[in-house]
Amino acid sequence: SVGLIEELRDFHVRFNQKKVQNDSQNYQHGIFQSIGFKEFHDYLTAPENSSQQERETLRNRGVEALKTATRRYARKQNKWVRNRFLKRPGDGVPAVYGLDVTDVARWEETVLTPALQILDSLCKGEKPSTEPIRLQRAELRNKRSRHTCDLCDKVIIGDLEWAAHLKSKKHHFHVRKKLKSDGAGHNGVQRRVSLPALDTQTRTNPSDSSKDTNAAH
Repeated sequence: SVGLIEELRDFHVRFNQKKVQNDSQNYQHGIFQSIGFKEFHDYLTAPENSSQQERETLRNRGVEALKTATRRYARKQNKWVRNRFLKRPGDGVPAVYGLDVTDVARWEETVLTPALQILDSLCKGEKPSTEPIRLQRAELRNKRSRHTCDLCDKVIIGDLEWAAHLKSKKHHFHVRKKLKSDGAGHNGVQRRVSLPALDTQTRTNPSDSSKDTNAAH
């Protein structure tokens, strides 16, 4: 962490210190959103007359905040990878490989070496010895099922795509809009209402079923 702190201190002196003095710093824009700047803000802006113990406390607090932010970002990345590559497989989706990163002491053995071997095999057009991650029960999903969302006025093909649509911001927006519209009383008072099967209503196209039956024969 020593190298990181030195880098942050140098960057702070050159680009951030004046912003802090002018009370114009905003850690929600540009490079200052990067993990590290806001976590060590108190340490980097500590008064010059602060004691060594006070600086050490602020430094340790920054280290812990950095670890927390890194773990949170890692979880967000893992969720994005699962949703983008594992839960919605397709012809253009690349294989995803998982490596064991739990033991930092064995990093070279369990992470670096296997990762380089996978990359080397892919570059040579060969199949890596490590098997890619496969989502459990993905093969049980119906890729040809036809679902209709009356709220969004959309037709969705495939169970995975339908599940993703129900979780989308656009669908939730239309659900809230419908609830607000149906829940308004005569005097402008909101009342609780239920929308049965709004999120689960599907209609299967009969032609799809007949095609599947003919294909089976």
